Amino acid sequence: MPMTPTVRTFRAPDSSAALAAAKAALGPEAVILATRAVDGGLFRRAEVEITAALGQAEEDLPRTRARPRTPAQAVALHAAGGVEPRRSARAGTPRPEDDPLSDEIRLLRRSVEEARRALADVTREARAGRDLQLPPAGAEVHARLVGRGVEAGLAEGMVRTALAATGPDPAAVLAHVRDLVGERLVPCRAPWLHDGRHLVAAVGPTGVGKTTTLAKMAARAILEARKRVAFVTLDTYRIGATEQLSRYGEIMGAPVLVARDAGELARALERVADAELVLIDTAGRSSPDDVARQAALVRTAPRVQVHLVVSAATGALELAAVADRYRALHPDRLVVTKVDEAAGPGGILSASVRVSRPISCVADGQRVPEDVHALTGPQLVELIVGPDGAVE
Repeated sequence: MPMTPTVRTFRAPDSSAALAAAKAALGPEAVILATRAVDGGLFRRAEVEITAALGQAEEDLPRTRARPRTPAQAVALHAAGGVEPRRSARAGTPRPEDDPLSDEIRLLRRSVEEARRALADVTREARAGRDLQLPPAGAEVHARLVGRGVEAGLAEGMVRTALAATGPDPAAVLAHVRDLVGERLVPCRAPWLHDGRHLVAAVGPTGVGKTTTLAKMAARAILEARKRVAFVTLDTYRIGATEQLSRYGEIMGAPVLVARDAGELARALERVADAELVLIDTAGRSSPDDVARQAALVRTAPRVQVHLVVSAATGALELAAVADRYRALHPDRLVVTKVDEAAGPGGILSASVRVSRPISCVADGQRVPEDVHALTGPQLVELIVGPDGAVE
């Protein structure tokens, strides 16, 4: 007669604590069936969940019903596309994170990645010294900037300016470049920190995360500043766009209105006249004519502040092209998203120098509202150039 399995789920702040709880409850013979990260979302911290069993192999266990989600988890899941991460059937029992072999594999991967980056930096430095005829100090800093995603032309210009001002000392060149970057990246007050009634419209290409970023702003305003928030969407083109924003509004208790033209936008703004922060979502546009029409509609809102949303993950040249396309819209602020997905966040500089507008906030993940930040000037410089100290 088969043994009745004991299946239990354990949650803890980290994997070590969750694994220890499983072993304490089920003993050393416990079989780890699954591990997953549980996003905290609005009101809880992120946790690690381990499902463990005693008495039956994984393939003999019945499928368990999905656990109910809290509203905060629903926000995070919806932001991630509405799909729970699943482990492949071929993956077998996952190896605990504190397993010695797993540690060795992680260390090996880290060493390979560090070696790859070091080789790339040396190659860039040699190329800069040869092709651009930069002295060693300039080539070293130039390689660092390009390695972090800064557009090659911008990097060269700043390095030559620094060399002319400081001479061939790498530390002095890097310090001067930091000052030059700081002049081009100006922070400003985040939308959720403004006093009085404030209207923000998010514009930008498709796929940069405008809707999710507005949800993060709203959550910050509700939780931290205790503001009354409302959403208005002009995005009636994308399938499911209105439903996505409505889901966020339902969870946060914020009204969501739809406007298709200037008249409907004016009436929507009248209906949410008591809201201290009104966030206006728009559809992504690519052609200059569509961008111009969208700008004309958005600007009919009185005292609206237009935020151009760009993705750091698109690269320096693409960011430059996006900034050129939307420059005619005369945005008031710049918002940078997907910093966590960028191979080199230095590409942000390309957009900033072309639109010449302050950066209101930076987003680096899908969690609402944790993954949106109002950075200071030094923090923005560090994001582009890297940590302070000697040249890498």
